[in-house]
Amino acid sequence: MFPLGKIIITILMLIPQVVFHPVFWMVIVLIAAQYSRAARVESSVYGQAVEPPLSRILTSVLLGVIAGFFASLILVFIGVTVTRAGISFILPLAVLFMLIDQRFLCFSYAGGLVALSSLIFGWPEVGVPEIMILVAVLHLIEGLLIRTTGSRGAIPLYMQVQEGHVVGGFVLQKFWPIPIVSMMILTLEASEIQSLAQGLISMPDWWPLIKPGIPSPEGHELLFAMFVIPAALGYGDFALARSPEERARRTSRDLIIFSMVLLGLALLAIPFPWVQWIAAVFAPLGHELVIASGRRGETMEPALFSVNPKGVVILDVVPGSPAADAGFKSEDIIISVNGQPVKTPQDLRMAFSMYAPWYYIEAERPDSDGTTERFSRTLPGTVERTGFIPSPAPGDRAHVKAPGRSLEGPLARLIKRVYSSRSR
Repeated sequence: MFPLGKIIITILMLIPQVVFHPVFWMVIVLIAAQYSRAARVESSVYGQAVEPPLSRILTSVLLGVIAGFFASLILVFIGVTVTRAGISFILPLAVLFMLIDQRFLCFSYAGGLVALSSLIFGWPEVGVPEIMILVAVLHLIEGLLIRTTGSRGAIPLYMQVQEGHVVGGFVLQKFWPIPIVSMMILTLEASEIQSLAQGLISMPDWWPLIKPGIPSPEGHELLFAMFVIPAALGYGDFALARSPEERARRTSRDLIIFSMVLLGLALLAIPFPWVQWIAAVFAPLGHELVIASGRRGETMEPALFSVNPKGVVILDVVPGSPAADAGFKSEDIIISVNGQPVKTPQDLRMAFSMYAPWYYIEAERPDSDGTTERFSRTLPGTVERTGFIPSPAPGDRAHVKAPGRSLEGPLARLIKRVYSSRSR
């Protein structure tokens, strides 16, 4: 019988030790830099950050620890070892890829490259099935994280799409430091194992599912030692044709399907080694297909936050603002203020610039069944900022371009600046 209780206790005892790993703090610094940059963008555009960077960092760490626990439990159950999974190669490669573009903070690209290098050149000496299982499990966890919190903290911005016109949309950015409890195979003499007997966990005969394939010297036995290592997951996306919540749900669904297919290929590669090639190629290409198909859907379908003949579509509402306290939400359509119709963001700003004891606002809210609900709210005339972030009108400037084929990481931006300065 699998000693689930003892394994859970051991994982919970090991995870806090990740704070002593320098790579963990390097990941935290990179995450803090990304969230600080997002807060600066929000402050420069709307006058305040939607959510403080520290709050986002703490939330990411908490969720990352919880996700790391469940990922560790699955990996220990299967019997994936850190040596065979090539963690020491994959992690620094993934961090390097993140500097090129944040969506590359993903083990599918780094793991696929390491696996292909091992298959083609014989270096590094790693187990391709183990790498693919690790990638699949992490993406399964990532899909669940995106499903639960992927849309939280979405940044509302005006985006220029490929056709050249400007629409409202959201940039979704999430990063999670993931402590992973992994295992290493040790070869010890019988006397050494007896001295450690009190700290050992007896495993069933069928475990591990992936046999190490390492012969044990005479008088020695194989021992699996558990320890914690840092990893990281990143989610970068945008929403134009859907709400951030719907966009996150679709991405989560696609990632979970991707992870289950990759896990199936990895397990199939154990009895059929030739499947390793399929799994190694599918890891980066399948993940890229998930991203490309999602982005295509957002850019090819009608934008959700654009000009509407009924009134001004609200892109977002600043949390804690008077508009948020009054119950306004993203996608609401403001029809009039104090009886005066509003058709553009300029009309809306003009209406609130005129002094009145109260602002009486008529609006519509689209329902999921395609109908609309008419409602009204009031705001006090003494507010300095209402908290409305309206969708753009024709002629409004874009804050950013909708993500496309270009790379937007710190290293990619540095290379672009160097290249542009030399070409002048």
